Amino acid sequence: MDPTGVRWTENEYTLNGYLSKYISSFPSIIKITEGFLGKQEIDSISSSMVIRVHSLYSQRRVIAESRLGKLFSLPIKLKTLKFITTGGSSPINGPNLQCPMTLQEIVTNYHLPVGIHSSKALSFKEKGDEESQEQILPELLLKDTYEENFLLGHPIDKGKIFTKEPIMVPMYMKELRLVVALGFTNDDTNNWNKTFEWLTKQVDNEGDMSEVTFEEIYLLDKKNLSSNEPRYSTIEPIYIDISELGMEQQRNKTLIGTSTHNERHISRVLNQTAKYSLEGVSQVVSNVTTPITNINDIPKDLRGLTVNQVCKCLNLLNMNQYEDAFKGAQVDGQFLYELNCEMMKSCLGMNGLHAVKLMKFRDGWRPNMQDQ
Repeated sequence: MDPTGVRWTENEYTLNGYLSKYISSFPSIIKITEGFLGKQEIDSISSSMVIRVHSLYSQRRVIAESRLGKLFSLPIKLKTLKFITTGGSSPINGPNLQCPMTLQEIVTNYHLPVGIHSSKALSFKEKGDEESQEQILPELLLKDTYEENFLLGHPIDKGKIFTKEPIMVPMYMKELRLVVALGFTNDDTNNWNKTFEWLTKQVDNEGDMSEVTFEEIYLLDKKNLSSNEPRYSTIEPIYIDISELGMEQQRNKTLIGTSTHNERHISRVLNQTAKYSLEGVSQVVSNVTTPITNINDIPKDLRGLTVNQVCKCLNLLNMNQYEDAFKGAQVDGQFLYELNCEMMKSCLGMNGLHAVKLMKFRDGWRPNMQDQ
């Protein structure tokens, strides 16, 4: 099928405009007239591409927020990772479950919001960005669910589909424009119907439509959210790669990731002037300047502590054996809130009792040192 011999609609459509008018007549053939250059290569579609649109693919996803306010979007049917709940909500039926669960099991059995952390120590980095440094995947708060919609179809070239796997055109590509095929310019309806039927047979016989999977995890830019009506599906995402922390990294008791050039980077996700946000409340972190000589000198909020001050806290808690590990990982007060119990044990070498003790201390508990 030569696109120059096809009669296209005079009007150009946005994805939403096309969907509202033609969804009842799928499949249909479209041509991209104004492409979309995304933040990453995975989100780029070039002009002049011709696509046989098969259907609308809808995926339910869950929004998860870190203590530093990063927004993660994860598919609820994600099969590659499992998580453990850390609190914030009681299960709908039965007791709290501490065994690793899929996101679908958590969303099905718990009211949101609910805290979770991965069952394995994981790191992430932006996909396709050579300069992006790996960061620890932190404890997350599952906040909300939403539907992400994609047009599902096959590219057409020289009258036939040229990829077996379908492509997915996400609806957040608001700047993309397209026209719709109405027939051949010579008004040969019989030939047009035969061509359309031939493409349908190709998709049925050669197109891999048996199981469409999309397990990408990505970040959303919080500044693009509306406080009145969050519309997560309209935000262009930043795709990320998830990887498990290696045994060597865990033996070294450091939170170190490996880049594509095999260079090690300290996993830094903090900024001393960053805003902390967990439940819609943000506060500015300030440095602690008062010398720490005893338990009473330590503030309830530890986010302003330096690495040395965190180590001073360890000393006061009779856990000075971990000071070298904390210094090597550059764990300051802000980063301390990104660690969960599993990370403290597997990455920093702490035993279970000491990990729980530090987490309680981080949450405001202080040992009662007064004489009876």
